[in-house]
Amino acid sequence: LDDKVLAEWNGLMLASLAEAALATSNHQWLAAATKNGRFLLANLRREDGRWLRSWQPGHDGSGGRAQHLAFAADLAALTDGFTRLAEASGQARWVSAAIDCADQLLDLFWDDERGGVFTTGRDADELICRPKDLADNAIPSANSATAVALLRLGALTGNERYRRRALDTMRLLAPLATNHPAAFGHLMAAADMVDHGFSEVVIPGEEHELLDVVRPRHLPATVLAWGEAYDSPLWDGRERGKAYVCRGFSCGLPASTPAELEAQLDEI
Repeated sequence: LDDKVLAEWNGLMLASLAEAALATSNHQWLAAATKNGRFLLANLRREDGRWLRSWQPGHDGSGGRAQHLAFAADLAALTDGFTRLAEASGQARWVSAAIDCADQLLDLFWDDERGGVFTTGRDADELICRPKDLADNAIPSANSATAVALLRLGALTGNERYRRRALDTMRLLAPLATNHPAAFGHLMAAADMVDHGFSEVVIPGEEHELLDVVRPRHLPATVLAWGEAYDSPLWDGRERGKAYVCRGFSCGLPASTPAELEAQLDEI
């Protein structure tokens, strides 16, 4: 019986479930995503905070155990999953979890010479050659997932390091993606975000009339900050009861009504 729980696959599921919950206001999906996020934080990390790849339940009455150092793909998927859970829930704790994953990804896997992330971390068993996962297949490659995850988290937090590393990753893959675009579908999503330019929507607190204007819209190059504040320039000087539509952290006049917000979102 293959009953292992993989960090990468759960990160992918978490991102999809959280995005769907936000778009549909489905509370059951949000509850499931939140439960999944809590499980990952509680079970897929060592005591020192190092993320692990695989967890299996105990068959002798024990609570299960995690093993094997996480790969770059695990951390990229987790970064995106936690970022989207923060957008869906309005809870700052998930931004902190995404930052933890992104920092570990860059600190342990980044290639300082050529850019992009290696498959294995600096703390893993030494290999003759450290491989890189480049092309997208049934699931995104580690590098494509890294580019998307860092772009979105950087747009939420204002951390320029994330944006720079995302662009460096895209430059590494650009020659291959230009000649073989069908093999880099997830990377093309990152390229579209950069080409379009990010917008940020900020709704301090839980103003559901304003939030409900944003939820059903498909805005792939837009991030949403609402609910609990966290460390980001998006939150500076924001008033409760209003919504702010920004582009590159430069915001227009606050919207006080759903109609005003609708008009601003139409311009994105």
